[in-house]
Amino acid sequence: MLKKILNQTITGSIWKFLSGSIGAICTLLYFGKNFFEMHIIYSILLGIGILLVCFIIRFLYFLIKEMSIFVHNTYVNSIWGEAIVDLKNAYAEINFLRKQENFSDHEFMSIMITFCDTLKNIFDRKTKADCCVSIKVPTTVENASLETLELRNLCRDSFHHNRDTEKYAKTKHSIIGNTPYRIIVNKILKQNSKNLAYVNNDINSSKDYDNSSKECYPNGILPYSSELVFPIIPAKRDKTKNYKMNGFICIDCNMKDKFDETRYDIPMVEGIADGIYDIILKRNLIK
Repeated sequence: MLKKILNQTITGSIWKFLSGSIGAICTLLYFGKNFFEMHIIYSILLGIGILLVCFIIRFLYFLIKEMSIFVHNTYVNSIWGEAIVDLKNAYAEINFLRKQENFSDHEFMSIMITFCDTLKNIFDRKTKADCCVSIKVPTTVENASLETLELRNLCRDSFHHNRDTEKYAKTKHSIIGNTPYRIIVNKILKQNSKNLAYVNNDINSSKDYDNSSKECYPNGILPYSSELVFPIIPAKRDKTKNYKMNGFICIDCNMKDKFDETRYDIPMVEGIADGIYDIILKRNLIK
């Protein structure tokens, strides 16, 4: 890193002009003599001092720049490195259960809640805020179109179970009545497979935003400010086959502007949705 910083410090058009032009050097060395009537020795020393100051300023600039990049990359690598380890452990549990010929609903729910906890911890570290993770599944599947589906909460991370109130359970949560689900289903129907995610980084300022959960809170104010929602469907799909949408992964955060639409967040959640698709499908068949 130090070699790179030194190289950046001594390169560049301005520095090349100052250090590579005889006229520029003479002007700098005689600056004190010509403008302040200094003795030639002191004028030369002043010129050298100016060069040193310029060198130090450039060096510090590139040092701070490179250190900032290093710290940022180290932080990002740490977050996603830990995420890989956490998800590996969570998927190991899911895959173990999926390979069983039969499993109880208690076993299934226990693993899914642990999975939600894992995902919450990942996004807590990434956002430096309080995130909630839940999985919504259809309550009516057979002979129902995507537009008419109603949803219920399958599971939620264990840190936010207080959201699962009696009022919440009795409230009708439909595709039509919720902007995130409605937009995602519309993308699926239009076969817009490149971007199935719904991201809203400022829910309270969004116009025409519908969310049936608002009915469950005083004054209709949700306990979160941003959200990322993704459908639970295979990441790679055969265009000649029809796939059931097994629900949605919903991640919300108590702070605004916490979900990245262009880098890691969406691909990771897409992979997670793909990873839990089969286990949810198998559970539905067992039931």
